[in-house]
Amino acid sequence: MKFSLDRDTFARVLKKIDGVCSSRGSFAILNSCMIEAKGNSIIVTGTDLDITLKAVENAHIIEEGIVIINANRLLNTVQNQSPGSEILVTSEVNQVLIEAGNFRARIPSGDIADYPSIPQFELSSSLTMSALTFKDLIDKTMFSISKDDSRPEFTGALLKISQNGNVEMVSTDGHRLSRASASINVSGEFPAIFESGVIIPRKGLFELTKNLLDSQVSLDISGTKIIVSCGSTMFCINLIAGQFPDFSKVIPLKLDHKAVVKRDIFQQILKRASIFTAKANTIRLTMSPGMLEVSTFDKNSGEMRDFIDAEYEGSGVTAGFNWSYISEILSALDGEYVTLEIIDMDSPAVIRDVDTDKLDYIVMPMQL
Repeated sequence: MKFSLDRDTFARVLKKIDGVCSSRGSFAILNSCMIEAKGNSIIVTGTDLDITLKAVENAHIIEEGIVIINANRLLNTVQNQSPGSEILVTSEVNQVLIEAGNFRARIPSGDIADYPSIPQFELSSSLTMSALTFKDLIDKTMFSISKDDSRPEFTGALLKISQNGNVEMVSTDGHRLSRASASINVSGEFPAIFESGVIIPRKGLFELTKNLLDSQVSLDISGTKIIVSCGSTMFCINLIAGQFPDFSKVIPLKLDHKAVVKRDIFQQILKRASIFTAKANTIRLTMSPGMLEVSTFDKNSGEMRDFIDAEYEGSGVTAGFNWSYISEILSALDGEYVTLEIIDMDSPAVIRDVDTDKLDYIVMPMQL
């Protein structure tokens, strides 16, 4: 195998693969990517057995072939060449020669027979949506995915798509819940499983957000995998088995107390309050006419109290929450104003962006 392409293009392709390639104990081969030179393109593939990413890029193919090479070492080698330089890659016996100007380096290559079998990347569906829309759904929900593997169904986000074009992405860690929705046009063959929903793992979503750079993204389901295509990049991600909780039962239908506040000021006050919270991160929120009070007390950390102007006309109500949960929600929102809705100190609170009805954030209370 022998091919050449410019340093910037090669580095961009390798960056896509690098996040997927990671060792699992004795599976050191997963640190490597597979590069196939064929026709007028190179096909670069990386996998960690749960996620497989394949990127295609035009190149000058001198000799067709396949090579297995450490992805991170190759990326670092290419990135450290002069911008715009031409990279020549040649496979030799048990190694790969990398040349760029006066630079010469050899990197050991792996045995193709040891590399995992790569699933077929074929899309039978024409279910598409804006890549920006898909990325926004992920960004608005990924932060509340659980990191606790004891509940596997919480370690990913639920993706539901109805035939009328309503898309929902939902995540929860048991302490909070995020729901984002959008509308798309649905055409062609529609995988029925999208109606009931599929759970995409956190790492898969993270890798998607780094690579949703094209205008459109196409989605399909193949067995227990979701296949996502965006431009010249394709993903095959193992879905999480299990039943996602019925999130509709978590979202309160009626809330007695609703305050409207400026998002950035609320965020600033929460950051100041964090200085005085203990490990539990507990703050006290008190609504009263015209204001929202944020306070906290800890015998070791100290105490603080601050106010923010609020559109609120109800009776006084107080509840405790984890400040970091609310702060992460505020960071995910874009609008100038948000609503904070509370039933009582024992019930979940709901946070929404005033400018859209496509987002719902639920935060469970904490004992004061």
